[in-house]
Amino acid sequence: MSERLGAPNRVRIAATAIRESEITRVRAGTRVVRIHPLGGRHPTAWNEMRHFGPTTSRFDHHTEPPRRHPTRSIAYLTDGSKRFVAALAEYFQDGNGGVGPIDRFTRQPAITQFVTAADVELLNLDTGWVTRAGGNQAIVSGRRSRAREWARAIYAEQLRVHGVAFGSSVWGPGKCLALWDRGAAVFSASPLTSRTLADPGLEAAVANAAIELGTYLL
Repeated sequence: MSERLGAPNRVRIAATAIRESEITRVRAGTRVVRIHPLGGRHPTAWNEMRHFGPTTSRFDHHTEPPRRHPTRSIAYLTDGSKRFVAALAEYFQDGNGGVGPIDRFTRQPAITQFVTAADVELLNLDTGWVTRAGGNQAIVSGRRSRAREWARAIYAEQLRVHGVAFGSSVWGPGKCLALWDRGAAVFSASPLTSRTLADPGLEAAVANAAIELGTYLL
């Protein structure tokens, strides 16, 4: 039987100390990737965090209802040697738990790689902290609305962390980072690369990633 994640208990979350082994440190100089829309209702520049929310994304910590929040903002990044494929897997995941078609045109998605400009500390959700705080691993694979409740509680009660680190629930090798406004200093002065997914120069790389993810291009 699949685990169901209960509502967060803020008192317990505040009282559950984060061990050093449960922190993922992303050092300045780390290469990370993000996909962000340049079009649509809420376009986002490569170095801009999304203030609008919460959306349907798992770790949005914005307060309800969906709106442009004055102080809370978020950016989803991927890390590690598979960061390019992981970014595509996360951005184009579908409601059935897999990866949908890679739509290179709707909302003009761009993929950006940059080197982090500052150190950040993220709570690693793949550690035992979640269990000690009263939760379980459905935080990364269960109902997103409940995971967002946990994100808001962690943001409010664990002021040390700049966001959360987690393994992709749709593609096993993926290493993902949800960076909250506290970590905005990671953005450097300029990206290493930033191109739309529709850029002909990226077609081969995106097509190869689609094969690895078991999907196709639009």
